[in-house]
Amino acid sequence: MTLVELLVVLAVVGIIVGMSVPALTGYAQRVRLKSATRQIVGLVSLARSLAISSHDDHEVRIDLARGELRVMNAASGEALEQVVRLPTSVTLEVQVGGESAPDARILFRPTGALSGRTVALLLADRDREHTITVTGTTGSVTVD
Repeated sequence: MTLVELLVVLAVVGIIVGMSVPALTGYAQRVRLKSATRQIVGLVSLARSLAISSHDDHEVRIDLARGELRVMNAASGEALEQVVRLPTSVTLEVQVGGESAPDARILFRPTGALSGRTVALLLADRDREHTITVTGTTGSVTVD
């Protein structure tokens, strides 16, 4: 094996690695956003299930400054251990009835419905976006 052959092999490996880095970065971005979306859907669904099963109001409290979502018993004020912390690259915007709501909460009644209008959680990571919609009358959770 000559030095020229070794340099050619190293150049080819360098080109392959250089082409794969942007693809891996995009993949990591998609995974972060999908993971955050799944965690939030799970947390919202948990709050709704708890409200129905315990016959007590439960809420998802959203702290945009800290990037946290937490389930709480609305009657007792007791916070459950389930907390979703958003990755720093993922941003969250809350819209209630189509209008931006900086300090929002999603309050589920014992029937499973929301006490209020439909809530949309807009998650974004650079150029990718997911929308979680919680319907006011039924409390159903959908992801777009």
